[in-house]
Amino acid sequence: MGKQNDFKSRFKKAVERNFDQSAPIYDTFEAKHRLFETLTKKLCELNAPFSPCRVLDVGCGTGISTISIHNSFESPPVIYGIDISGSMLLKARERCKGQEKIYFVRGDAERLSEYFHEAFDAVFYTASIFLLPNFQESISQASRLIVPGGCLAISYYDGLFDGKGRDAVEVAYPGGSYRYGAVSYPELMDCLKAQKGFKSSEFDYRFEIAEEFLFDFLSIPAQSAGIFPKVSYIERIPLVREWSRNLVKKVSPLFMGWKFVLARKNGK
Repeated sequence: MGKQNDFKSRFKKAVERNFDQSAPIYDTFEAKHRLFETLTKKLCELNAPFSPCRVLDVGCGTGISTISIHNSFESPPVIYGIDISGSMLLKARERCKGQEKIYFVRGDAERLSEYFHEAFDAVFYTASIFLLPNFQESISQASRLIVPGGCLAISYYDGLFDGKGRDAVEVAYPGGSYRYGAVSYPELMDCLKAQKGFKSSEFDYRFEIAEEFLFDFLSIPAQSAGIFPKVSYIERIPLVREWSRNLVKKVSPLFMGWKFVLARKNGK
């Protein structure tokens, strides 16, 4: 138990450090590819015709998901965004400046009940749940904050695949691995099934990507740390370029995969 707690503490500090470093590059990637905006909008579309009045955006980062939630509904909800990275939140506040009903809190996503005592119609985890080593506690607390009829909306990074649905990294680099984050998808689903009064729906989303997209994605410090965790960011860049080029040469077409999960609370 002591070793596990030590790992979780070190992992959380590494996430904060990586995302503090990632903020400007994260936004540059998003301006070019609009990945995280797309993921958030799809989660909102899957929720239709449900239109929440109050939303909690967990792991809001630079506010891409926050403003996307705001823009996805005819009547924008009150949104609270929480993130552990101060640098990311600076960007988020700049992005959402002037927008009413959007508020940001710097805090630990695994301690939601310490920051929020209000009820929410929806809690979003856009590309963030797999970065929480104690994700079970975050989900448990989020579940208690949700009103009857409300939902948990989650996007989960599923990896890279070839045209036959095989793990592209295993195909290109036999014996190698690329696992981004601390949470496996089966672990996430087991946790959601354990939440009393919730019913989950799952959706797959895969799309073809080119070498440029892959390199740009992995050039975000928090992303490339999943492949070269012990190498400094500056030293990682040429390694990422070579890794991406080789992967695309060996696996064509190449697909990126995400999973969407909606867990709705019984009630209304």
